[in-house]
Amino acid sequence: MLLSPCAPAAPAVGAAPMPAPAQLTPYEVLARAQSVKYYADRALWEIRDNDFGPGRFRKLLAAARHRQAARAAYAAAAAAYHATPRAAAERAARARYAARYGTPIQ
Repeated sequence: MLLSPCAPAAPAVGAAPMPAPAQLTPYEVLARAQSVKYYADRALWEIRDNDFGPGRFRKLLAAARHRQAARAAYAAAAAAYHATPRAAAERAARARYAARYGTPIQ
């Protein structure tokens, strides 16, 4: 029997169970949501600009719905992140910079 290179290897006898993945921070959740939003935007634009085959409207509608869901998830992640102490510290650092140099950090 041939094994696929993608198939998971059988666990070794007596091996310790895998630990649970670490909980993501709000910053990491925001970064992932931003990435999903970016790729949803790109997918919509790709279909809009380059797909003229059959089923174009159905694909475009599905991509638009995915983009809308990605934007809603991003907005929720942004709101959660901006309520954290890390975001407050960043806002304070930006305010100090603007007060010192007369221009805000973008």
